[in-house]
Amino acid sequence: MNAIDRIRFGGIASGMYTESIVKNLMRIEQMKVDRQFQRKTLLEWKRDDYRSINNSLRNFREQNVFNLKLQGTFQAKKVSCSDETVLSATAGPNTLEGSYSINVLATAKAATVQSSAEISEPIVSGSFTIQGKNDLESQATIQVNANDSVQMIAAKINEQSGKTGIRAMYDENVGRLFLMSTSTGADNYIKVVADDNNILQNLNLYNPAEHPDGLLSTGTNAQIQLNSGQIMEFSSNQINLVGLTMNLTQEGNVTLTVGRDIDSVVDQIKSFVEQYNTIMEDLGTKLDEKRYRDFPPLTDEQKGDMKEKDIEKWEEKARSGLFRADSMLSSIVSSLRMTVGDAVETGSKYKTLSSIGIMTSPDWKDHGKLYIDEKKLREALTDDLEGVTKIFNNNSEDPKAQGIARKLDDMLISQMESIASTAGRSVIGADESYLGQEISRMDKRLEEMQVRMIRIEENYWARFSAMESALHQMQNQSNWLTAQLGQMQG
Repeated sequence: MNAIDRIRFGGIASGMYTESIVKNLMRIEQMKVDRQFQRKTLLEWKRDDYRSINNSLRNFREQNVFNLKLQGTFQAKKVSCSDETVLSATAGPNTLEGSYSINVLATAKAATVQSSAEISEPIVSGSFTIQGKNDLESQATIQVNANDSVQMIAAKINEQSGKTGIRAMYDENVGRLFLMSTSTGADNYIKVVADDNNILQNLNLYNPAEHPDGLLSTGTNAQIQLNSGQIMEFSSNQINLVGLTMNLTQEGNVTLTVGRDIDSVVDQIKSFVEQYNTIMEDLGTKLDEKRYRDFPPLTDEQKGDMKEKDIEKWEEKARSGLFRADSMLSSIVSSLRMTVGDAVETGSKYKTLSSIGIMTSPDWKDHGKLYIDEKKLREALTDDLEGVTKIFNNNSEDPKAQGIARKLDDMLISQMESIASTAGRSVIGADESYLGQEISRMDKRLEEMQVRMIRIEENYWARFSAMESALHQMQNQSNWLTAQLGQMQG
């Protein structure tokens, strides 16, 4: 249909405001479309909120519940060092508690060499070959042009550092070139394999008479004694020994004291409780929210007549109460409360969260939040760490002896799958969930309704056009008859 076909002339014969009449008639049809759009919008909001809840549950499971399932979380150790200028240290969960005497006899060093004097010789063309380890693959030949600066030569050396393990730097202030191996330890060195046209000699790095084998420098290993035992060597200053990770900084004697890191365990439990409470607050609020049925979702046309702040306030009420008394969220809340309230057969006097100072608020308005008596929790961890650990992560075929974190993990997986089957996942691709299919059906229905509206409007216009045509014909006939009568009377 071209542009001229869409031009409509209404009311020419009848004098009626045809366009206004048709618009009013179409408003009735538009209301049907708007109601369908609003129903679809509500489903989309609910789908998105379900997915947001699922993300919260997933983060809770992966970041908090998972940590409390790990034995290492409760076996965390802390290390105090008598002199942190000598070394710093951390301990793994399996490190034995107690004192360790560490004597750092030497720190690991890299191979280094520098120009023996300020570089004054002009750069000539040629090449040199250097090597950083005891294998031919760590050799690299550097090509030098007569117009190269010392900075350019250093850059060419650095381009090959991934192969040789040697880096270079030129300091203009002192006019010298510095070479250093990228790693420490006796396995690293700086060796001249070839020096064509005396490039390195002119850079004051290499004297064949002093280094006939070309070996300019060798790295050294770190040397330490543990508890006055035999001297042990390491190629790096980062050392792992008896569960201790040490970073050596200088020579000296220190005493390391390893003990339980109760603070770390408390922090993990606090994080768990905080995230749990966030979820319970969110779910509880959604279940109790008031539903404002007089505030349906706004259409684009309605938004066009409103201010941004008014739109926000309206949609806040429109979205409120979507999950009021929702059975799925109620099931999640109930399962969470039951799981954290379960007693675990630990073989210890500590069997429940309340026994270690983690209690549920008695106020129903608090949505089942947990509160920590930190003093009581610390006393329980100090008194029987193993018993407290079992409350969270005991692994048993007996459900009564299964740890709370393990029960939560299984429960969350199940609930997350239920939400996903209802609302889908936030991923690209076909959404086969219940709400996804409902929204797709509504989209199709909206398309059909839009097509139907066009047909109805065309039908209205066709009827009014036919009426105008008939009136026009009647008027012409009336005018003809009037003219004929006038002639007869004349």
